[in-house]
Amino acid sequence: MFSLSLLYFGLFVLALCFTGSVFEDLFHCRLLGELLIGLLFGNLGQLLPVDKTVLYLAGELGVLALIFEAGICTQLHKVARVGLRAALIGLIGTIIPLLTGFGFIYLTHHQYSHQLPDESNNSSGSPPAAAGVDLVIEALASGAALASTSIAIAVTMMKQRDILDTFVGTLITTAAMLDDVISLILLGIISALGGGSGESGSRGKIRPMTILQPVLASLGIVIVALIACFAVWKLQGQKRPTSSIEAENPTGTEMQHVTPSHTLGQTVNTPECSRRNSARKDDVGQEGQEVSSQSTTSQHTSPQPNSLISLYYRRFSPIIFFSAMILIGLGYSILAEYIGSSKFLGAFMAGVFCSTFPILRQLHHERVANTVQPALNAIFFATIGFSIPLEKILEPTLFGWGVLYAIIASLSKLATAVAVPSNLADVAQQESDGTQEEEQQREEQLDAQDHHRHHQRKSNSIHDRWMVGTAMIARGELGLLIAQQAMQQGVMGQAVMVISTWSIVLCTLVGIAALGFIMNKV
Repeated sequence: MFSLSLLYFGLFVLALCFTGSVFEDLFHCRLLGELLIGLLFGNLGQLLPVDKTVLYLAGELGVLALIFEAGICTQLHKVARVGLRAALIGLIGTIIPLLTGFGFIYLTHHQYSHQLPDESNNSSGSPPAAAGVDLVIEALASGAALASTSIAIAVTMMKQRDILDTFVGTLITTAAMLDDVISLILLGIISALGGGSGESGSRGKIRPMTILQPVLASLGIVIVALIACFAVWKLQGQKRPTSSIEAENPTGTEMQHVTPSHTLGQTVNTPECSRRNSARKDDVGQEGQEVSSQSTTSQHTSPQPNSLISLYYRRFSPIIFFSAMILIGLGYSILAEYIGSSKFLGAFMAGVFCSTFPILRQLHHERVANTVQPALNAIFFATIGFSIPLEKILEPTLFGWGVLYAIIASLSKLATAVAVPSNLADVAQQESDGTQEEEQQREEQLDAQDHHRHHQRKSNSIHDRWMVGTAMIARGELGLLIAQQAMQQGVMGQAVMVISTWSIVLCTLVGIAALGFIMNKV
């Protein structure tokens, strides 16, 4: 007998793929289509099995892989290049939306509290605090969800305009990354508050260690991962074989051969590497023999050989590297959650550590990013739709509050444009062409045509400033993740979840439209 459940599940998968592709082509944001499919299939009758445990597990694995991907694509040498400026933008882009989001939910509820006995009896339409949910924690969770930034959307749009590798593109991606790291730390705090709010007698009483522990644990996770990155760099710089082959092939040889340290943080061009590999297969074998003979010689001449360096340059099968990458990601995520931080922050920092190994970046690109990752992402965003009641998402009053919330949240992110220096074009020119003194000498010798170019550069600086501000508006995946986790932890009610979701969706659409408009003006 044919099972209707199998048919419905097939339609679910097909709808995810089709709708995601349509939204990607129309709005450059496929997650909105996947969220819509999850909302429909999760609410319309029994289209999917009642027990969705497998789908939720696949979705959780997908979001871990998504955040790990953000980490492994991080280019630390570019982060260092714009670190202070990006840190300032990231702090402004986190603190202001967090405070405005907290104030919006908290003050609005207090204004109508006399009309809101509980979530089920809400005649005013104001965002209520669900029964058993602390209003302060609920408002904080909503603010944290709106404090995040979608790196994927900004990267995709800038890549289409060839802006990603420019100075302003690096500034945007780095600021968004730092913004998301802070949001992940906030997620750890919210999870800790959610765990403590359920204890008897602890409601309304937040102990200092409840907040301090996830903060310290998160800082420890970040610091340990960065120390490990620097240790790998130091290891790569010791006894590195130098030959004509490495000089000719700076991006890598075989997958089993470690690339030079100066290529760290650069994007791996897999097809180009493959062509070079096939052309130099014999040379690589000879190089491996040279490295092996050098290692043997050093073992005879040195009384205490460095086993770590020998292990680092040893060739392993790609499946061993791939398995090691998976174990690092899962292991560090589990460790982060165990010590009181967020497993998602652990996944991100594990990705940052793996980014120091070019072979791991290449394996991730070949075996994860372009294969299973899109499917897992689609399931994750669909599971968020499962958690939202259809009757509440269609309620006009909640939609109205969501629109107002989106306006406030968009303006709060747009404030990051203030932190962008007005002479950003000059700063970028100094980074690439010379010192500030040299730039001043050149400007003293400008003729009429050069003055026109100078004014044009100032105009571009204004566009760059607004490009940074609009790129930070879109929330996307991390905002939805924080809202979902807050609801699962019991610190956010359904109504505030719906309002926050509407705000995230609308901010994402506004951010895409605004960023596209600014980039077309550049």
